[in-house]
Amino acid sequence: MVRPEGPVRKAGPLVGRRRELIELSEAFEAAARSERASVVLLAGEAGVGKSRLAGEALEQSGFAVHAGRAREEATPPYGPIVTALRSCMRRSAGLDDLPRPLATHLALLLPELGPAAAESPPGALTEAIAAALTGALRTGPTALLLEDLQWADGATVDLLPPLVERLDRSAFLVLGTYRNEELSRGHPVRRLRNELRRSGHLRELAIDPLDREECAALVEATLGAAPAPSLSGRVFELTGGVPLYVEELAGALAEAGGLRTGEHGLETAPGDSLPIPETIRDAVLLRLDGLSKAARSLLEAAAVVGTEFDVDLVGRLAASDGALDELIARQWVIERTPGTAAFRHALIRETVKGEITWSRQRSLHRRLAALLAAAGARPGLIAEHWLAARDLAAARDAWIESADQSCRVHAYRDAARDAGRALEIWPAGEDEPRRADVLERLAHCAQVTGQLGEAIRVLRELLTSPELEGDDRRRGAALRVLAESSALVGAWEQSIDASRSAAAAFEAAALSAEAATELLALADRYAAAVRVPLGLEAVRRAVSLAETAGRIDLRAQGLSLEGLLLAAGGEAPVGIRTIKAALELALEHGLTDAAAEAHRRLGIAYSYNSDYRTAGKAFSEAVQFCQTHGNQTQRKLCLGCMAWAHFQMGDWQRAGDLCRQVRADKETPAGLRAIALGVLGLVKAHRGELRPARRLLEQSAALTRPHETVAMELIVLGGLAGVAESEADPEQAERLYRRLLELWSQSDDRLDAAGGLCAAASFFAQRGLEAEVARCVEALSQMAATGNPEARAAFAFGLGETALLSDDAPSAAELFSRALANLEGLELPLFQATTALRAGVTLIRAGDREGGVERLRDAHRLARKLGARPLAGRIASELAAHGATAGEPRSPRAASRASRAGLTRRQLKVLRLIAEGLTNREIGERLFVSTRTVDMHVRNLLDRLDCRSRTEAVSKASTLGLLA
Repeated sequence: MVRPEGPVRKAGPLVGRRRELIELSEAFEAAARSERASVVLLAGEAGVGKSRLAGEALEQSGFAVHAGRAREEATPPYGPIVTALRSCMRRSAGLDDLPRPLATHLALLLPELGPAAAESPPGALTEAIAAALTGALRTGPTALLLEDLQWADGATVDLLPPLVERLDRSAFLVLGTYRNEELSRGHPVRRLRNELRRSGHLRELAIDPLDREECAALVEATLGAAPAPSLSGRVFELTGGVPLYVEELAGALAEAGGLRTGEHGLETAPGDSLPIPETIRDAVLLRLDGLSKAARSLLEAAAVVGTEFDVDLVGRLAASDGALDELIARQWVIERTPGTAAFRHALIRETVKGEITWSRQRSLHRRLAALLAAAGARPGLIAEHWLAARDLAAARDAWIESADQSCRVHAYRDAARDAGRALEIWPAGEDEPRRADVLERLAHCAQVTGQLGEAIRVLRELLTSPELEGDDRRRGAALRVLAESSALVGAWEQSIDASRSAAAAFEAAALSAEAATELLALADRYAAAVRVPLGLEAVRRAVSLAETAGRIDLRAQGLSLEGLLLAAGGEAPVGIRTIKAALELALEHGLTDAAAEAHRRLGIAYSYNSDYRTAGKAFSEAVQFCQTHGNQTQRKLCLGCMAWAHFQMGDWQRAGDLCRQVRADKETPAGLRAIALGVLGLVKAHRGELRPARRLLEQSAALTRPHETVAMELIVLGGLAGVAESEADPEQAERLYRRLLELWSQSDDRLDAAGGLCAAASFFAQRGLEAEVARCVEALSQMAATGNPEARAAFAFGLGETALLSDDAPSAAELFSRALANLEGLELPLFQATTALRAGVTLIRAGDREGGVERLRDAHRLARKLGARPLAGRIASELAAHGATAGEPRSPRAASRASRAGLTRRQLKVLRLIAEGLTNREIGERLFVSTRTVDMHVRNLLDRLDCRSRTEAVSKASTLGLLA
């Protein structure tokens, strides 16, 4: 062994860090009390002492520690986790009693456990790892130390959130370290932090450099003697207090023999020409000069292998192993385990490697790749060395093999990375069949890991491959994935084009079932966008192809979707019958998924028929059916749809409860979350809770746009505009109402926007914007053409606003009263209250104060019952402005009689005067109103009594006892 000459510095202890140790102690204490499993992340620049701090905290904690470290050189999937699990095995903690089925899944990572499962579902590995750690927890509080997460593989990063969730409320803690300066914008650790923050499982601790006094203390600990203030000050200025640099600089000065003991402590000799290194690289290079040739050769070979290395492997690579003791003695490397050593810090390894000539590096990498391949090492690691050796073909093959291995353990993010690297160095035109296979694999891996932009790019490249020319089946499959990925990023037109092309490709390949499936997906997207004719065209073709393929399940799905589209387009009765036929077909053949979907669509169709009570019952039955048959996806969708039905019926408490139930489920899809947020926002808006209402509605809008859930976006836009009105922000309200009109014009909606368009018509009319009012009324007229009573009421409402804009109060009052008549029998209390308010105001303006006040009181009662405080306040203000109160007593007898025919008190009075034989002019003089107002009352009471003449009305009124 070669002994170094001169002073040898000591390994520096932990200096300072009192605050950090206290915070870490609190985290360990909370975990020990099983309050909540958590992840503590220590972030700081390279060399700042994260690992040393973590080690000190773990030693003080009393926790059993299982550690793993990510490697800069191609960390394999779950690499740090595998190392930690092997630590469990060495201590016989957690794996001995692991159930055999789980052990077979874990054997994919730990072959020493025995035969591995032939197939492993995506969640099985997470469950197996959690079970192993649960076993370890039986021996006491347990910590998982994961270092250098800036180099971690995607599988490890993706595992941590579900793992911590699975082990919540246990004495378990994950302590991770990473270099914060190496986190790019899309780095996996950023995604990890965001997810853990949302779940409340994250603690973060930033590790700063040492201050001036702490730096002096570390210099003293490193050199074994106190430095003079001049030396410690100079060291602090050069190092910025980074502990690793402090130690290297102090050690370099000591090894160079340039220090002496002066009056105030260690200092450089006066007049000494020794250069003081200004970077950590300079300090390391200064120390390199003191190494023997054999030690330096061994050190360079180790730098090529990695931060941690197998001693025998490095010895074979350097053709020398006799200098290891010298490297250990001089603190270049440290022993980890028997046969394994590591550089004292990755920065030291990086500096040493940077000094090796490119030709020697390439030679070392080539020899190392061959050695690793012969030893059966990980293909991803071998690929890195082949690439450094510039053997691109060998590197490409190794990365493809690595991607295959990652896919087998569902480490799709890592597989995508390796496949992508293989494609980057693939020569144009070479081995196209294999290249197309790799493109397909990369597209799949990118899609399932949410890297949708990458998936879309790769799929477009794949579709240009000559391998897909003439292969309609393969082309259809690629177009299907492209359609799905495009939809997920909100690129709807591209998604629709790809889906249509996929269906055509499958049909050309005589794959009728595949074509039908794709057309159903296309029709579903059209349904979400409320583009009815296009959706019907696609779904009817899908049903035809399903019949050709003999696929009853697809036929049932298609029929229920066709019924939904018919209902959305204004043919609700036909749509309901079609969906019922689909439900019957699905139940007859035991197709529970198709039946669950039909149950939900039946409820929606009843909603499009404005029969919200029946819709609510249908959704309730659907929820029960889904619960019985284990279809949780459809069950959640039914709950969201049910919330909307209860909102319309005025049962806002139930609607809110359902929305909160949907939101509490972490697995709720974005489209359904948008519905829950939107309905809850509407409830709060109408109750006067404007700030939370706006926040919820904006969140809903943000989710509906990328998923093109147009029906909900139309509803939410109306809600947001109403909030803006209540907040006295007319500019914002106008912008939102205009956006509502624009979005409606791009769809085939026949009901969802009715409420928003009515509110928009009122808003525009009050500001004299005739063209905008006309656009609203034109839209409402198209809705009314369906014959839906809610739509007819909305159309009459819009016409009433038009009449008011023309200062024709009698006509406006008649139109608003007609709107109320259309709403009779419908459970739409909010719409009824709003319409009664407008009817009351216009009746008073038309000269019928008594009738108008009565309408306003009806509106106030509805608003109070709903809990719509702002609306009730507006109505009360209108009443007060006309000298009336909301609680003014009425004649119970007159009210009872009028209610039997649905007449107002003023209409009843006009009817009695008709019975006396008075003309309309004479009735006007008697009641002090215009003849035109009397004409309006006569038309309305004839309509209410379903009579054609005044004589017939008097006769019917007498029979009903209304004239007594």
